[in-house]
Order: sequence, then C-alpha cells, then structure tokens
Amino acid sequence: PITPPTKLPIDGLKINFQPAASAAPAGYTADTGAAFNNTRGYGWVTQAAAHTPLDVSVNARDRKLSAVEARLNTFIHMQYDANASGTAERTAAAWEYKLNNGTYTVTVSTGDASNSLDSTHALNIEGEVAIAPYMPASTNKFRSVTRRVPVTDGRLTIDAIGGTNTKINYVIIAPGNVPSARDISPEDGQTMVDLNESVTVDVNLPGGAIKLDSVTSNAAYLTEQGSAVKIPATITTSGGGDAIIVKPLTALKALTPYTFQITGALKDVSGNSFVPVHTTFVTGSASTSGGTVAFTQVPQSNVPSFPYTSVEIGPDGKLYASTLTGEILRFGMQADGTLGTPQIIKSVQAANNGPRTIIGLKFDPASTADNLILWISNNYFWAGSGQAPEWSGKITRLSGQNLETVQDYVTGLPRSIRDHETNSIAFKPGENGALYVLQGSDSSTGAPDPVWGNRPEKLLNAALLRVDVSRIVPGSPVNVKTSEGGTYDPYAPGAPVTLYATGIRNAYDMVWAKNGSLYVPTNGAAASGNTPSTPDPLPASCTNRPDGVYTGPAVIGKDSVGTQNDYLFRVQKNKYYGHPNPERCEWVMNGGNPTDGKDPAEVIEYAVGTKPDRNWGGFAYDFGAHASANGVIEEYTTAGNSLLKNRLLVVRYSKGKDIIVLTPGANGDIVDAQPGISGLTNFNPSPLDLTEDRSNGNLYVAQLDEKTGMGTILLVRPQ
Repeated sequence: PITPPTKLPIDGLKINFQPAASAAPAGYTADTGAAFNNTRGYGWVTQAAAHTPLDVSVNARDRKLSAVEARLNTFIHMQYDANASGTAERTAAAWEYKLNNGTYTVTVSTGDASNSLDSTHALNIEGEVAIAPYMPASTNKFRSVTRRVPVTDGRLTIDAIGGTNTKINYVIIAPGNVPSARDISPEDGQTMVDLNESVTVDVNLPGGAIKLDSVTSNAAYLTEQGSAVKIPATITTSGGGDAIIVKPLTALKALTPYTFQITGALKDVSGNSFVPVHTTFVTGSASTSGGTVAFTQVPQSNVPSFPYTSVEIGPDGKLYASTLTGEILRFGMQADGTLGTPQIIKSVQAANNGPRTIIGLKFDPASTADNLILWISNNYFWAGSGQAPEWSGKITRLSGQNLETVQDYVTGLPRSIRDHETNSIAFKPGENGALYVLQGSDSSTGAPDPVWGNRPEKLLNAALLRVDVSRIVPGSPVNVKTSEGGTYDPYAPGAPVTLYATGIRNAYDMVWAKNGSLYVPTNGAAASGNTPSTPDPLPASCTNRPDGVYTGPAVIGKDSVGTQNDYLFRVQKNKYYGHPNPERCEWVMNGGNPTDGKDPAEVIEYAVGTKPDRNWGGFAYDFGAHASANGVIEEYTTAGNSLLKNRLLVVRYSKGKDIIVLTPGANGDIVDAQPGISGLTNFNPSPLDLTEDRSNGNLYVAQLDEKTGMGTILLVRPQ
C-alpha cells in the first residue's frame, strides 16, 4: 500500500479530473475516474456510506473550448443525470485520497464550461459543506472554494450529497497550517464581469491576520490573460486584516479575459506564506451609468497628510476633520469650496496624555458659531500591532472657541483587539438631550475566534446605544463597564446609557433621514468566524430581551463560517439585526437558514429549517461582500434643487472605493441603487467618510490608506 504523504508542497498536491486522452494542466496529476485502491492511494468510491471502490472513468469529460482554462474544461460527473442518455456510471460517487490524520487546506471546484445548466452542484469535504447546492448561470458556471478540514480516518473524502448531476473539476490538497484564499470573487471562469469590478478574496488564517506590509502588487495582482504586465491597481486589506481587495485604477477592457493571482509573497502576521492560487474571468461590454448627475474630484493642496476618520461642517461654516491619533483639524472654506490652511486642535491628546482615535464627530444641536459644542467618540489608539485593551472607549464633550474644554461623559465602553470600537455618533432631529452611539463587536460572528483574539462579546457590543446626557453630571462620567469587575446595568431604571437596537456588528456611521428613518450601513464578517450555540438551560438574563423571554430558535454554533454580506439597516428601536451576542441571549446569525431555497441573509452553515431570531429586523439593502460601507449622509441642499435630493450617499471603502447613491421609497425601504456616478468612483486613497456643504452641494470626503495609515480630504464638487 502507498505511504500517505507526510509533507505536502506549499502549493499543494494538484489533481485534475479529466478523460485519459486529455493532457493534464501544468502541475496537475490526471485523475481519469479509476476506482480507489491502496496501491495508488486515491480514487473513486460509492457515495453511499460503505464507500465501495467504483470506476467512473466513463463519466469523464473534456469540453475543449478554446476560451476556457484547461482545468475548467474538464470534469467528472459525481452524479450522472438519471434522465440523460448515453453510456455512464449512474451510481453516485465520491472521491478519496489517502492521508495521515491531521488538518489540511483543500481547494475544490465544480462546474461545466458548456451551456448545460441542468445541474445543482454541491460538494462536501469530510462531511462538512464546502460548496452549498447552487445552480449555474450562463455567466457564472463554476464555483471554487478552499477550506481547512480535519482528517481523522486516514482518508480525505469529497462527496456531492445534496447536489444533482454535480461535476467536479479539480482538487488541491495543501498543508493545513498555512494561510490561503478561501473564496475569490469574481468566480473562477465567470464571464460578463463589470468593467469596474474589484477582485475580493476571503481568507483562511490559521496563523492570525494578514501581514500589512506584505499586501503589495507582488502578492496579489491582475493581468490580461497570457500577459505578464500587471494591471495598475490598489491592493488593500480590510481593517481586520482578514480579506484582500484589488481595485483597478481604471476600468478594465471590455470582453477581455483576465487572470488573478495570489503568490507566496502574501503572508500572515506569523510570517507564513499564502498558498499560491490563480483564477480567470472575462469582462462584459462597456456601459455607462449615472445619467445627468456628475461630480468633479478636486484635490486640496492645503490639506496636510493625517490619518483622517470623519468630517463634519460646524455651525461656524468651517470644516472639521478628526484623526486616528486624536487631532481635530479646522479648515476655512472658500467660496469655490477649496479649503484653507487648517488650525490643528490637540486638546483631546492633551487631556489624555497621548493619542486617542476619534471616530464620532457631531456638533450639539444647541451649538452656535459663538458657542461651539462638539461631541466625539474616542478610543485607545491601536497602532497596527498587539491587542487594544478592552473597556477603553469614551464619549466626550468639547467646548470653547478652540474646543479647549474636554469633559468625558461616558467611559468604559468595550472594544475589540483591533478596529471594531466605539464608532460614529448622532443626534435625532427633534429629540433633545439624547446621543446615539454605534458600538462595534468584539468578535467576527458572535463567538470568540483566534483572528479576533478570542475576545468574547460584552453586553454593550454590536449595538446602537442611546446616551441620555441629561442624566450625567458634567465632570462625573458614567463608567459603563459591564463585566470583568464592572457593574453597569443598561436595563436598570434611569440608566443613562441604554440599548436602543442590537445585533449591529460594526457600523461606522448612521443618518437620521428626512423621512424619519434611521439608516445604518454595517460591515459584515469576513470568513472564518465562529457562531455561538444556544445553551440549555437558558441563562436568567434572557428575561431582559425587549421581546420577552427567549423561546427559540435553538442553534448549534458553527466554526469557520463563510463571509457575511454588508447590509444597510433601517434601524428600529428594540429590534435585532443579526450579529449574535450570548450576553443578550441573541444566538441566531442574520437570517438563519429557514428553507432549502435562497433566503434573505441566509447562513448556509446552519441546518435547513433554522429560523431567524423572532426579533430580527431584516435589512433595507444588500451591499454584497467586502463593500465596507462606512460614511453615510442624506443628500439635500438648502436650495433644494439637487438631482439627488433625499437620496442616501454611502461610502464603500473596500470593494467599490466609491460613493453609491440609494433611493428610499415611500415606506423607507431602498428602491433603487446608483453606483458608477461620474466623479463618485475610483477614490485613491480609499474613501471613509463624507459630509456636505448644504449651501452649495459640495462634498468633502475623508480618505485613508490602510497600508500607510495616512490620508487626505478631497473636495467633490457637483457639476
């Protein structure tokens, strides 16, 4: 019998499924459908539990299409269509490879390059879902994923249970202790891809986050197929270091094949190189969008390089900008919108004996040009390494003509080890004395995970908080630390800081719109997070839920779940928006998985039949994965003649690097989305926040380069 390999190459053992007469792709070993035997060490078996050796070579195909990569042209039917004619092995089959017990990084691909779209492809690795059942589309015929899987019986087993007429293209088996690309979008082999599309990569990170200085054009890049010339692009990671985004600087060519590659130059923080990988896609035809609306981007020579976070126009008609390090810059605005030389205000740094990250930035409704009152959220400054301390967030009031008076009102807010912290703040129009605060999560998907330092959620995490400032005595800040020695209770009668809505994972900004709705763009999780299980018996704290005692559904926690999309929530009081928090008896992530069809915000790792939390508020708009939807405003000028009046302008920091325009309908839900408006695309560095001069419609966009940690402010002028 063959001895299982004890050391795998970094780029993995590569097996291509194909007919015997076809040439194997470079670097691949051909599997032509032979039955499993110990001498060879791999091959085909029955899908049924006995896993009896089975020859399926008659099910091998090669489409031989000239525009398709060789490993996507070939496949083997794992389940042959019972109604199809021709010679075939119709017994459902699985594939096995002999391995020593341990954890492996396994890449699998399904699909058919022909126009045959009659399959429901599905793949499971070692009994766990790798590719959930899907029907191919004419422009998206393939799906490939990479998962870390444990082998405990000496054989890696891949089956297609749950699928119909599943076709497998190739498999790659690599070491389990190295980082890898989990999912790549656009999909391998996808066609009609938008010319302004970014490439986004979810990752498996056994050794921790991505090493920031390895995120270069040598590590991840795009080329025209057959060319070695790299397409000029920005290559960035997410704030959590758990995704890669490659955004071309200009539109791609129409009807052109492209190749995307990740190389071993990409590393995690432990110094491990990523498993190399490549995918291909083809763009669609050229198109235009945006109608008659257009803007012009105007760089500002007087804006110094700082790590800008938020921008706001004050009652004195000046632009204020906060930074990651605690400065507040005050700019005069000229008649044409250009910015003058700023005054740099360092009162927050002075009061804290060092840097503090300011994100929330809002002037009190009672503030005037002669009586400035500015509220901020501020956090421990995380410099990109190590773990930020828990309980380090604050809400602070600044006043005086130079904002020199600094008074903390709330201390002890929780935060994650990195960039999930106390985010933006807002006043609700017409409501005096209440400040709304977005508090980020401590984890990726509700349960502790190693990428986020195994820090559990706290009672106030992943929520919209309401601060009744009238209940707080100036000079006597309220400490809201809730555990680990803290005693604060947001449910207590008269509590100044309470939970307004929950399950909001990591929302950067919010806007109270003229229609009365509160809109909150929220960042979904990258892949590899863990979700919690519902305990039995339930904790006594479940009586605190706003909808009454928790009665289900009960869920079994899942490890290493897939990417969750970014959503725009229309937040309502006491509703839950999908990020689990066991401290609040919230266990079901997003929309659960209630049916065997496509469900809103479904979590495919849950068993079919898993209902969402009964208090789940749903979403108003789906941004997709890795948009990193952050700054948001409602567009309206005092003149009232804007073509975008009462639309929402939302910054997409990562995948889009743009500003998308959303139109609310009569009931407040989003009825239209406009990306690609001239002048609102291709921001470099990435756009993070925005504000509007209501007198003329000028936009000011705060930009931040996550690799250098510095940024600028751009004037975006309506044409």
